[in-house]
Amino acid sequence: MNKFIIAAVISFTGWISHAQEAVKKDSSAVVPIETQPSRLDFNVGIETSHLWRGLVINDGMTATGNIHYALNKSQTFKVGIWGGAGFDGNYREINYYVQYQKNNLSIGLWDLFNTTGIETPKVFNYDKLTTTHIIDLRTSYRFPEAFPIRIEADILLYSGLNDRELDSNNEYRSRNSTYVELSYPVIVDQKVNLNAFVGAAFPLNGSKHLFTTKANSDFDIVNAGITATKNIEIFNYKLPVSATAMWNPANKIARIKLDINLF
Repeated sequence: MNKFIIAAVISFTGWISHAQEAVKKDSSAVVPIETQPSRLDFNVGIETSHLWRGLVINDGMTATGNIHYALNKSQTFKVGIWGGAGFDGNYREINYYVQYQKNNLSIGLWDLFNTTGIETPKVFNYDKLTTTHIIDLRTSYRFPEAFPIRIEADILLYSGLNDRELDSNNEYRSRNSTYVELSYPVIVDQKVNLNAFVGAAFPLNGSKHLFTTKANSDFDIVNAGITATKNIEIFNYKLPVSATAMWNPANKIARIKLDINLF
């Protein structure tokens, strides 16, 4: 009987070893599928409020989405659609853009279309007296690591009456409101990183710019503050989060915004 049990154990052990070897051979025969880099991608985020160049665009919880497609293999040229929606249903915005970005240089042309408070928005209306579209030229450059200051310069090329005023001929001309920002990474490569920024606005034409509530103003500091960023680890996933403290001295407002980049 003992000999029978010993023989059975030896036979079972041999069968297990054979099965393991077979699994190894089968596993090694499977070629893993490599995912090719995709030119099409999208991102989703959540903000406690939506701020833009010192302006409070939506003073409540906001969901944002960004769908973009690379026009070339190196992905330096992209076209995309950026959108935002308030949780309360009041804020709605959809923007279209084309952008070039290589190394530390970025140049983009954006069509901003905020339909908040408009019952029947006219998506394809670009009439200078009635449109709510804004054509925004955005440029930025970050200097090398030895002095990594970032310079941003943006100009409104075209808009409706929000950025127009009557000239001496009693015709509406564009103010071409311009925004310039300097930012600097104060703390980098730490668990919590910190970035400081200051932005100013002025009109190229006219008596005021878009980023102020003053009746007349040819230059203002409209956006100053700090942004702290870190990754929160959830299981094996790192969730990028940031907190921004913003002051607009010209409009006498201040906000703290929390931002979560879901993916």
